[in-house]
Amino acid sequence: MAGFAGGSFEMSEATNYDWVIPNGRAALDRESITDAQNKATIGKAVTREDDSGTGRFWITYAWGEGDIFTPENVQSMCQVDQVFLTGSKYRNFCVLREGACTEPTLTVTYAFYGTVNDTSCPLLPAANVTATANQLYQDLNSSTARAYAAFFMDSQTESRSPVYTVRTRSRIDLGAPLEGYTSEYDDESDQLSKYVEYYEDVRDDYFDAFGMKSRWLYSAYRDEQSRNGITVKWYSSPLVDIENAEIANGDILLAIFSLAFVYFWMILQMKSLFLASFCMLQVLFSLPVAIVVYRSVFQIPYFAFIHILVIFLVLGIGADDVFVMFDGWRFANDSQEVKELREKGANSEKIVEMRMEVAFSTTISAIWTTSFTTIVSFLATAVSPIMPISTFGYLAATAILLNFLLVITLIPAILLTHHFWFVEGKCWRLHDHDEDDEQIKEKLLEEKTQNEGIPLQPLGGSKEQKELERKKGSRRPLMGASSHPALSKRESVGSVKFQDSVALDLKEKNSPVEEGKTEEGKEEEKNEEEKPDLIQKFVEKIYLPVMTFKKGKVYPLAITIVIGFFVLALIAAVFSSQIAPPDESAQFLPEDNMLVELPDELSEDYIPGEFSQFVQTQYAFGIDGFDRGDFNRFDPGKDRGDVKFLNGFDFFPAASQDLFIYACDAASARPCNKDGCKGGVLMNSSPGALKCFLPGFQSWFVSRNPGLSTYNCTRDLFLSELKVYRDTDTEALDDIQLEDKVFLIGFVGDDLKYVRFDFYTSIPTDEGTLAKDDARDEADGLTDQINNYARETGASDSMGFTFSSSGTWVGVETELGIVAGFYQGLMICFPVAFCVLLFSTHNLLVSFLAIFTIAFIVMCVLATIVWGGDTLGIAEAVAGVIVIGFSVDYVIHLGHTYIEAFHEYGLTHRYERFNRAAINMAGTVIAGGVTTLGASIPLLVTQHRFFPTMGALMACTVAFSLTFSLLFFMGSLLLIGPDGDFMDLSWIYEKTGCKAGVDSIKSKMNQGGDDAGKVEEKSAKSAW
Repeated sequence: MAGFAGGSFEMSEATNYDWVIPNGRAALDRESITDAQNKATIGKAVTREDDSGTGRFWITYAWGEGDIFTPENVQSMCQVDQVFLTGSKYRNFCVLREGACTEPTLTVTYAFYGTVNDTSCPLLPAANVTATANQLYQDLNSSTARAYAAFFMDSQTESRSPVYTVRTRSRIDLGAPLEGYTSEYDDESDQLSKYVEYYEDVRDDYFDAFGMKSRWLYSAYRDEQSRNGITVKWYSSPLVDIENAEIANGDILLAIFSLAFVYFWMILQMKSLFLASFCMLQVLFSLPVAIVVYRSVFQIPYFAFIHILVIFLVLGIGADDVFVMFDGWRFANDSQEVKELREKGANSEKIVEMRMEVAFSTTISAIWTTSFTTIVSFLATAVSPIMPISTFGYLAATAILLNFLLVITLIPAILLTHHFWFVEGKCWRLHDHDEDDEQIKEKLLEEKTQNEGIPLQPLGGSKEQKELERKKGSRRPLMGASSHPALSKRESVGSVKFQDSVALDLKEKNSPVEEGKTEEGKEEEKNEEEKPDLIQKFVEKIYLPVMTFKKGKVYPLAITIVIGFFVLALIAAVFSSQIAPPDESAQFLPEDNMLVELPDELSEDYIPGEFSQFVQTQYAFGIDGFDRGDFNRFDPGKDRGDVKFLNGFDFFPAASQDLFIYACDAASARPCNKDGCKGGVLMNSSPGALKCFLPGFQSWFVSRNPGLSTYNCTRDLFLSELKVYRDTDTEALDDIQLEDKVFLIGFVGDDLKYVRFDFYTSIPTDEGTLAKDDARDEADGLTDQINNYARETGASDSMGFTFSSSGTWVGVETELGIVAGFYQGLMICFPVAFCVLLFSTHNLLVSFLAIFTIAFIVMCVLATIVWGGDTLGIAEAVAGVIVIGFSVDYVIHLGHTYIEAFHEYGLTHRYERFNRAAINMAGTVIAGGVTTLGASIPLLVTQHRFFPTMGALMACTVAFSLTFSLLFFMGSLLLIGPDGDFMDLSWIYEKTGCKAGVDSIKSKMNQGGDDAGKVEEKSAKSAW
């Protein structure tokens, strides 16, 4: 309730920096450039007089066959354009010139009507439309007019004869900066939120215009939209943010189906509506509490779509813990301690108390061990440099920890409440009949001793006997221990017969203990104690006979299974080594969503702009780094820091000017033989690729100051002329647009703080991540070349050093950061998993077999990604790490039970120990796997691409974990598992002569003094 009141469950607003590595070199370089140019535009930027890249709106039109430019089509396209241009808030966001909205010239409406102000879109004469279209086609051959004409043409236009296009497009820019901001980069997240709010109205306008309506789990953007036979699509990045938020909100409702499955599975396993309902509530309680702790205690404000996955994970993992505690309670009913109390005729409350003590002590270690490994696997994702993945790890680890705390506190109370209310049916008299029950049992015991001639002993025995019994009961047999023949041999036959006789008399006399039980309680006890469930039947009737099928002295089926899985693991290892980072930024909307399709069409289906498909980079002098200050990485859109300018920066000296010109020339001549570069050079070979202002400024300076140059004038004249040049349109002289010079010549106030040059590289923007990263090395090589020259000439004293900055490098750094975080997570998880396994089993051989099993599972999951044609993206990186946490759970339970079979029940041969581990734990492992699998299935039908990918990987993880654990790991234990105490830590200490280690283990394990259940010590190395 506090969380709801405090807004803890509200989604965070998306920003452009969510997936950026804040302390990465590319991000620091890029933000130092953007912050520097932001400061350079203060006082220069006028409200909405610049174009906003963030607010840009695209519309594409596709015609089946023939020329798209017909009078009817032009009219229809004009009407679609006008939906945007006539929006109620458009004039509050349009680009301004002299206080009025400028007409967007890159629209079909403007190209054919000559204006966008005629909102009626009249049908134009055919001759007019044909003339305008023919002029555009002719302009494709003009060096000056080609860029404008090519904007409206598809990529195949010039290959057709006669020339025509079947596609065209419109682009409408919004103004920047918005009112109240100094530049487009001033408080970007706040400005973005205003654009998003505006685009919510734009979305509604287009939905109304086309009669679109989204349904649950199906976005209207996935349907083809048309107007008079023209296929229409539209796009803007704020629309993507809106769509992401809406489908995430719809997908989260699928958690209801996961909840329903887990709830149904609990009812099926527990055979009690009361237990299933309250245990389900316990699992659900951990989620809101975890979110409140995450946001309010840990002070992490970021909560996005990726965190929704925690709901599905906790449903599966939380239910697994509940099942372990429930099975512990169920099996504790047959434990030695409980049997001894029954034999002594103890009252029901004491029996129940002992039963819970046994259940709690035998399960809490297993629950904590598995919870700990899962927590560590999630915390391993928290080390990722990618903030959303990191915060997902923190939230998931918090949820698992809180679920553990709730399991060990609420579940025992729920089990006891259920027992007293429904099994014994006396919730209103928990202690009323203790004395009566005791008297009845004492009387029956006395009668029995007199009739059968057995000496009478006090009910509880002497103090010494009680103390001995207490010590004997301090060591709990494993769950279900009493069912094994090895245990029954240790029981006293006479004692059992006598106590069973007393118990029978109790039933015949309708004792209050039995009388108090309801019919439901009797039925539930019967279900608990007599009827094995379907999973247990599968284990006993199918799994065990297959695995233990023996021919001669070998197990042919087990050998075949182990070898088969080993070969599968080797094949998976080969394929998993081929996994690579994605070639493009993560896309989360469905592939058939127009907001996904349109960006691809813009880059592939239209004549490209001269440089629009190549990476642009910037090189600056005068910038000395970027100070993050009090930046909070969990709130990425705010207070990102400030650029640090170089103290003593001076562009006036001849050495400084020569360095700048050298840098421009070096960039033009720099070769690049990397796969990502085209044409063998780093810089794009097309004219206009380089924006180097100094040669143009020097020529312009000489023309204004005869007899002087930038080398022999005064500093004041140099700087004043440079400032005038920055504010003067000299594009005809130097091919640099006026708005670009504000960024290239960094005057902050009256002080020149930095200078820079930009150029387009030969690296295509659609090149793969690894290829772009490889080509980036060449850009860094250019940086080193320029900086070495600066050192040699002494120009570094006044200019400092340069660096390569590009938004593309930031994206590359993010994609590689996902991969790096994945491998860091594996490096953390595997050692921790091995230590947990060794701590749990105390056996090196079992631990090594288990860790190899886990490694094989991870390789198979990664190989599945490769087989599916996917790359190591966000979902894959997260799943690849948490798979260790899931798989460890299974092998820990099975390995621990295998070891306990010897140390608790004296089963020395691996065959006996295998059987015990299978009977006691295989069913629990399968039940837990089914729960997690069922919780992940609803993810497969979500719209958000992250969730189906994650759901499929979770399903693969569970499938591989169950099969490898039950078949490969257990098969290996059956074939080569330790006999007796072989490879136990005590055995190793004994072999290595470490007497202190042996004594320590003996001391710890003999504290309980369980004489009845202790293995006979045949030698010193057999002690535990």
